[in-house]
Amino acid sequence: AQHSFLISVEYCEDEVLSHEVIGSDVRIAYKPFSLIMDGIPYISLPNPPDTIPISSEHSILSSLLSLMEGGVVLSSREEGIYAERHSQAIVSWMGGTGDEMHVMERDVDPVMLFNRETFRQELDRFGRADGLQPQCGFSLWFGQDSPLSAPIFISIKLPWAQQLFKEAHD
Repeated sequence: AQHSFLISVEYCEDEVLSHEVIGSDVRIAYKPFSLIMDGIPYISLPNPPDTIPISSEHSILSSLLSLMEGGVVLSSREEGIYAERHSQAIVSWMGGTGDEMHVMERDVDPVMLFNRETFRQELDRFGRADGLQPQCGFSLWFGQDSPLSAPIFISIKLPWAQQLFKEAHD
């Protein structure tokens, strides 16, 4: 499907959730009960698992989740994948449109995280053995502006992009 997401969530480097969303929009948030009325399907971030010991990491994770009620809304459009930050927590992203790390501003116009045309161009160059492997998704992390120290890491893969890459690679 052109509008779908494979979402994998890690807390302190342990995967706690993996989910596929078919549709053009999804909100990733912690207990977004007050947001159900906006009509956007959502993935509710789970509570910290028992496998994370009660420590400063557990405390930081719990505090961070409390700032994640508004979460992030991803929207798949014809030209690409956009995101809007509604959480109070710091949200950073990388991939899709380059290798640089970006910090997402809160409550501003949606930012493009993945450009479909750029992907197609990179895939074409890769198919001619004239370029690097294109990225089939992007990553978000919460609470820090570095993926190395972020307690919450989310990987988003785009099944349609993965399929096109597989076809070009074969």
